[in-house]
Amino acid sequence: MEGWLLVLAAALAMSVPSLPARADAPAAPGAGFLGLAVATSVTQGPDGLTEVDGIHNAIWSDSFPVTENLKVYTRWSGHGAHMVRVRVVDRSADVTLGDAEDSIDFGEAPVTWFAHDLSGTSFPAPGTYAVEVSLDGQEVAAYALFVNAEQEMPEDPAFVISVPAERGLLDRDGAAKVSGIFEYFSLPSFPGRQSFALVTVWFSGAGTHRQAAEIANPSGTVIARAPVATLRAMHGGMTVAANTFDSVSFPGPGLYTATIYLDDARVLSYPLVIQAR
Repeated sequence: MEGWLLVLAAALAMSVPSLPARADAPAAPGAGFLGLAVATSVTQGPDGLTEVDGIHNAIWSDSFPVTENLKVYTRWSGHGAHMVRVRVVDRSADVTLGDAEDSIDFGEAPVTWFAHDLSGTSFPAPGTYAVEVSLDGQEVAAYALFVNAEQEMPEDPAFVISVPAERGLLDRDGAAKVSGIFEYFSLPSFPGRQSFALVTVWFSGAGTHRQAAEIANPSGTVIARAPVATLRAMHGGMTVAANTFDSVSFPGPGLYTATIYLDDARVLSYPLVIQAR
């Protein structure tokens, strides 16, 4: 697990096109940041799987100030108990617009998540704002949130988040939704088989791109590759691409690795936890 206790530098570099990324910034001992999504709703279904709805990186308004009821989904790997702080910041004025501090406890789970409530966050004017994440007092990520800032949006697809899940889609408003998110897989016996998708959300960009994904075992050997998915990026819009893995055979429990590629370039890798039931 210790190899994952670093910020995913490649992911952050793509996620924050207008803000400085913290390359290889270590998280607090015992936990590693796996990504975030700004959303309107984060819920847990009766099957225990998570749904993140209304994922967006842009806000549009005809008048200011504009107030939003934001939820921020953060995802972590590690162990023990920690404090997570999420702030929405106007860096140009050094002003905090929204602030939430919450405790997370992994318990027996090697991957966990939290829904931070930033309801009532008010944006005074158009511009690019920052969503900053700190773990035990140390900043580990800063993502850009664009408010009527079309000219500042990235020209290439900007990575938002990637998770093992059942499906992902765009809703009627053009926001992304990811349903059936797995924190880990529990198999009754080994070798064991599991079907799932690696659902990846992107923001802005233009044109058609190829998204590939693969799974490697704990020793680093690739054991499965998914069919290439098509990513159709649009300036200022969200895009969802899913690489589907059909009945992957896992020889034993352990910490596997999921890797996402865009146009043959590696975007990020993150842990895929396989446990015995």
